[in-house]
Amino acid sequence: QRVVTGSDPRHESDSSLSRNPSSAEDSSQPSMSSSEGGSSQSSSASSLSTSSSGSTSAAFAEALQATNLLNLLSSTRDSSWLRKWDGKMVRGLPRHSRDCMDMAGKLPLALKALDAGISPQELLVDCAQAGGLHGRGDGSLVASDGRAEGIEIKGAGLKRRKKRTFAFKGIRVRGTDWKHLFLLGREREPEGWSSASDVDGCIWLGYVGRDRYKQALRKAGRSEREPQDATVTPGSTRSWLGGAVEWVRLKDLTREWWDRKDPSVKSMCVETSIKAKKKIQK
Repeated sequence: QRVVTGSDPRHESDSSLSRNPSSAEDSSQPSMSSSEGGSSQSSSASSLSTSSSGSTSAAFAEALQATNLLNLLSSTRDSSWLRKWDGKMVRGLPRHSRDCMDMAGKLPLALKALDAGISPQELLVDCAQAGGLHGRGDGSLVASDGRAEGIEIKGAGLKRRKKRTFAFKGIRVRGTDWKHLFLLGREREPEGWSSASDVDGCIWLGYVGRDRYKQALRKAGRSEREPQDATVTPGSTRSWLGGAVEWVRLKDLTREWWDRKDPSVKSMCVETSIKAKKKIQK
């Protein structure tokens, strides 16, 4: 068998291994180079993969902000897009058909959030009616520590012959990952839908965390597997969900109220409470 040592061509022969033991070491050199080359290629492939993953994540983050209702409202407040939705909500839909549109809840919440000083980086509201980038959710609430938690937004008008009772339809738990449920109930229909001042005087905002919502379901003997309707009245605990909802008039929404919904703030409150209880026990 002919062996190439990779050193001096004059040493090439059938018996070169026996005559020159060092040639065995020489013959290993190409394989080491191959190994180093393979390692280099693997490292390069890993770097490219990481770079590609980072680029994909960055592109997705940009897409989320591009479809964030708060960004659309803050950057193009007088755009044809907003005028179209304003006209559609005022004149383009029958009164009882508005609740079928996600914008009946999303638009007032986004308008008032901006008015209260909440930035698009803190609250993401998907502008899509269905099948947006947030999947089955309506957006995300971003904590001060960077964590993002899903939100669900429901809008409803007054229940027939009631002064301050709202009927919210199809609240889902199964197949969703929302942590925060926002309920926007209209005492009367706004004359416009293009600014916070148009909507905040006639809308109540209710808030329920996912855990409290599920507790209310269990207490009422209702299933998490099926969408649930909830008839609720601000200030009343008579309905199955009533006692779990924290209400505020939309016009009274403040930065302080909103910050209490920050997951990182709630975590700190829980930790403080636990530490306080331990001190009491000691």
